Amino acid sequence: MFPMEKSAPKVPSDRTTRDRLLDAAEHLFGIHGYKGAGMRMLAEEAGVNLGAATYHFGSKDALYIETFLRRFRVMNAERLRLLRESEEQAEGKPLPVARIVDCMIRPLFQSGLKHPSFQLLLARNLFMPPPFLHAVIRQELEPNIKVFQAALLRALPAMPDSLLHLRTMFGMGALLVFSFQMAQMVFERHATFYENVLEEMVRFISAGLQSELPPSPEQWLPFPFPPDSESR
Repeated sequence: MFPMEKSAPKVPSDRTTRDRLLDAAEHLFGIHGYKGAGMRMLAEEAGVNLGAATYHFGSKDALYIETFLRRFRVMNAERLRLLRESEEQAEGKPLPVARIVDCMIRPLFQSGLKHPSFQLLLARNLFMPPPFLHAVIRQELEPNIKVFQAALLRALPAMPDSLLHLRTMFGMGALLVFSFQMAQMVFERHATFYENVLEEMVRFISAGLQSELPPSPEQWLPFPFPPDSESR
């Protein structure tokens, strides 16, 4: 990677330095990917020296993982909170598909508007993660996805779970691409407009999930989500 600076590094102990590094990493990794942003570039973007960056995270891999998880874990936790709240209100009855979808995509949609660099980073990592991130994504995402999969299967009992997995991937892919692109558009923004867009996305994904089954639904074999590292 890059050599350490010869002068003794100043190692700030405050949280601000760490946050600046994470913000810089989110921005640069989102634009350039893992290979396109080195530690020196990240340190310069954050306004700290290379020694401070190494002190706080130890390695580029560790910084990348922490940058990804910082918002990803919060987003996943909020998705589960919304779903559990909705299930409590339903008092044991299956939730409507649209309600499940809203719980699933609302935090991601809102995160993309607030943090467009993270949205690009998220899209990169869900579609083409660096090899060392495969296990992290599986550990963080699979339990979350299984909870939503179970809720959707209760609402759509005739749907093969592997086909439901695939349709969910289609919907999430559309959301990732659109929400990042929308965050880059220049136009008058207001909360009502965003809510209308989110509601339309919920209708779009819900319609796809509930669309007519193929002639032979039993032909569907288990489909990995996220993809196994062996398939890369």
